[in-house]
Amino acid sequence: MRRRLLGGILALILLAAGAIAPAEGGSPEVNAPLTAEELAETEARVLALAEQAVPLNDPPAEAVEDGYAWQYDFGVVYLDGPEKTAESRVSALQIMDAEVPGPRGIAVDWTVNQVMNAIPCGNPGMYGTFERAVLYLEGSPEDGFSYGEVQRDGQRISAMEYGVWNPETERKNALILGISGDGVTSVRLEGMNEPFPREEAREFFGELESLTGVYSYDRVPRSGNGAELAMFSEEDLDFRSLSYRTAEPVIFGDNVEDMMIDNEDGTWIRRIDGEGFEAVFRTNSAGGEAQLVSFTILSPDLEGPRCVRLGDLFHEDFTRFRSGEGALSEDGTTEVLYGTVGTAPYGVAEYGDGTEMTLRYVTPTLGGPDVELLLKYRDTVLTEIILHDLEEDE
Repeated sequence: MRRRLLGGILALILLAAGAIAPAEGGSPEVNAPLTAEELAETEARVLALAEQAVPLNDPPAEAVEDGYAWQYDFGVVYLDGPEKTAESRVSALQIMDAEVPGPRGIAVDWTVNQVMNAIPCGNPGMYGTFERAVLYLEGSPEDGFSYGEVQRDGQRISAMEYGVWNPETERKNALILGISGDGVTSVRLEGMNEPFPREEAREFFGELESLTGVYSYDRVPRSGNGAELAMFSEEDLDFRSLSYRTAEPVIFGDNVEDMMIDNEDGTWIRRIDGEGFEAVFRTNSAGGEAQLVSFTILSPDLEGPRCVRLGDLFHEDFTRFRSGEGALSEDGTTEVLYGTVGTAPYGVAEYGDGTEMTLRYVTPTLGGPDVELLLKYRDTVLTEIILHDLEEDE
């Protein structure tokens, strides 16, 4: 049972990182933006499929935002009326079936990495803001333009959008990919029959253009081939929330609970509890000469090393760190990811029965103790993030 469960987990890890080959029809060698012709071809193909199929709701219920939703086994076709006629206009298409590909073979269950291979861009690192990043922007509002962008909540991408604006028709045709857990959950085409006036196009272009020079946030590299990834290192101890190596109590401000704890052996601990975190310092009896020895993240709004965050899925975090160099235990519950346990640097995955799992990454530090990043998961969801000196446990 454990081996079957572990096999499923590892398969998910590989799939989520794009290590499995793209679906048939994918064209990762095409080094160009998505075109209006490709979008039109997909629209025609999906509509032909709908013509050959029997709707699951005939007639559809009341109109929704996109029109009247005609539902099929493969997805949804949105029309401007409750009846299909020669004059019916399509406002949007949504594909929910992994067996029905979109442009360049992109399909449900593809990964973000696979999509990025199929539609290359000038910003593979996804530099931008915490909420958005422009993948490419070519052309102008006067002559027409094509674009690609991602919408996200930090590392959690919610949508990837690729579109073309035509100044002659004043239409913005777009491919919108719904993303969850780094995988495509829906393939949607929209805008084919909706006006997008020139003034709106200028405003939209300007909005994207303003993001192209923003570098405040980027995507952490990930891969299903763990050998391509770096080991957890001392550099990872400096992350967006704080620098573990140089943090001092004063950086947490006054709106915290600050307490001194006498270890009764001549040493003292200073614990600071704030909004979403707990920091523990080794200190003297006056609270000075503080050295951070443990930092626990308690809020999903804070990111840890390599942007790990409470609520992440196991496979999302696994594919951000090196792996694949060690052995799996005979009972399938523990895997050495790299290095030798007990001698930093090393990484270990503890799978248990699959309901409670742990990732442990240990790095040496220059002139200091080894530091461990401890990630605990319940039902594949990250529930604990602890960064601490290992000597505290010896």
